[in-house]
Amino acid sequence: MTKEIETIEEFIKESFVLQEEIEGYNKGWESTHHKALVFRGQSSEAYELLPAIGRGREFSCDISILNQERNLIEMAKYKLPHIFRSDLLPIDLLSLLQHYGIPTRLLDVTSNPLVALYFASFDDSIDGEVFAFEYNDSDKTNYPVINAIAETYKFAFTTSNPLSLFFRAVLNQPYFNEQRGQLVDRSNEYGGAWIKECCEKLIFVNAIEQIERQKLQQGSYILFPNQITEYGDTDFCFNKIIKPIDKKDEQIKKVFVIKKEGKSEIRKKLEFLGISEATLFADNIDIICKNIVEQCRKIRI
Repeated sequence: MTKEIETIEEFIKESFVLQEEIEGYNKGWESTHHKALVFRGQSSEAYELLPAIGRGREFSCDISILNQERNLIEMAKYKLPHIFRSDLLPIDLLSLLQHYGIPTRLLDVTSNPLVALYFASFDDSIDGEVFAFEYNDSDKTNYPVINAIAETYKFAFTTSNPLSLFFRAVLNQPYFNEQRGQLVDRSNEYGGAWIKECCEKLIFVNAIEQIERQKLQQGSYILFPNQITEYGDTDFCFNKIIKPIDKKDEQIKKVFVIKKEGKSEIRKKLEFLGISEATLFADNIDIICKNIVEQCRKIRI
């Protein structure tokens, strides 16, 4: 369902309607079916729902996402080992890389609809979008398979099938000790069928809040696995691309189209409500200083 928005008042009203629908659903079901909402704001309706590592690629000849991802992560760990520490869980490492501007397979979402509206309100020349995602909030655990997906890059630069190595690494985790036989029975040696089954739904993940902006933006993520290509009846392998989320995906409960005509006024009112570049990136000294200059220029003595 799509709704055009020109004012912040309209957006808040519609957001409350979504909240009431979710609360109504949760009252009628057991806690294992508890639903929640997260939001994603994009300044242009032309943008795909795709993480930075997958954007702007020439699929026919471009370097594999696995290889590019490994280059980026290993170089960041080499240059800044005190920040991108080797003891971080894979999801937490990707989260930190994401917030410092390294392209990853994570797509930012937030539990605060006004934060999403802020990111959708830039570029007055084109309509923006806010996506309201609905997901099962009953289990906030990042299961081992999720952390395995987050470090898929470790299987780049291999002479054998990376998917085969990935599948074996997942099954060797202690969590799967009791399930290993069952999982092998359900798939071939590459694990393609089982992994495809795990990734049919959008993967919503949390990460440790290691820096201030993570707390301020009330953020979590959608984790993107590599596409798996099937050859024949039993053979599977990793594809070199990451597929964007279809904007008509069943887990997108609503799409708000933020009309370009109202963006300037929306930004003004968001700042009044405490949602601005200075508040969402309060750990960035350059941004704070820029905001000081802008605020002082508004004063007429």
